[in-house]
Amino acid sequence: MNLIGEHVDYLGGVVLPAAIDKLTTVTGHPAESWSVESAVPGGLEYVRAVGEELGAEAQMVTVTSDVPPATGVSSSAALLVAAAVGLRPDMDGMEAALACQRAEQKATGVQVGVMDQVASALGHRGHALLLDCTTLEYKAVPFPDELAIAVIDSGEHRNLADTPYNERRREAEAFDPKRRRHVDSEIERVHAFVYALGRRDFNELGRLLKQSHESLRDDFEVSTPTVDALVGKAWGIAGCYGARIMGAGFGGSILALVDSTQTKAFAASIGRPVLYCATADGAFVALR
Repeated sequence: MNLIGEHVDYLGGVVLPAAIDKLTTVTGHPAESWSVESAVPGGLEYVRAVGEELGAEAQMVTVTSDVPPATGVSSSAALLVAAAVGLRPDMDGMEAALACQRAEQKATGVQVGVMDQVASALGHRGHALLLDCTTLEYKAVPFPDELAIAVIDSGEHRNLADTPYNERRREAEAFDPKRRRHVDSEIERVHAFVYALGRRDFNELGRLLKQSHESLRDDFEVSTPTVDALVGKAWGIAGCYGARIMGAGFGGSILALVDSTQTKAFAASIGRPVLYCATADGAFVALR
């Protein structure tokens, strides 16, 4: 999942994702053709696509997962990376993440960036990853225990292929003024967020999340009235430092940073399902 830096990864910007403690497990054995037993949507297309990217022989695969789909925490990247580490555990984690990105683009037709795959492969427990999506250089940034990462389901679920996601990307690449204003300001917010983490300035983190949401709503236009109302409600709850729409948008979930001593009260007040996440090791880090 991504703390801040939304819709800038595929444009070569800097982002701040983290692997989280929700798991997808893939098991399999050689077979005559690819088959998948999975409750994860699109499982066969994803697994077959990453298998072909890695030049692996066909497998009969079983997938189990507690990563919620269509909520902005990238269940697709979790599935792809889990399959990749099972098929090619000897691979470099970054190389695997790039193969998973290509596989997802092939499987869905959505021109996703590489951020989710890198976090799923190379995340570090207790840290976020500051990732430059042009150079692919990254460094671990300590994330404080006093902050709980809350993912709140808006109730609006979507398939990205059925949204204007690709259109937004084309507009940003064509330097549409509104879209680029979001991109440029969001990259600045990523750096400011990292600086605030280093100073343990939790109120500043919240202010930056609020600015990020307003930019995603007004300049990149990927929010919805339902999501905006939920974000506004979260902002007004005691113990919540800040909140914003997360993931690709057009529904899905919001992210909130909550005082870790007030998680129960926040969940009771928000009135929607809340998933609390902690940072975790990515698949290729855990393997080592």
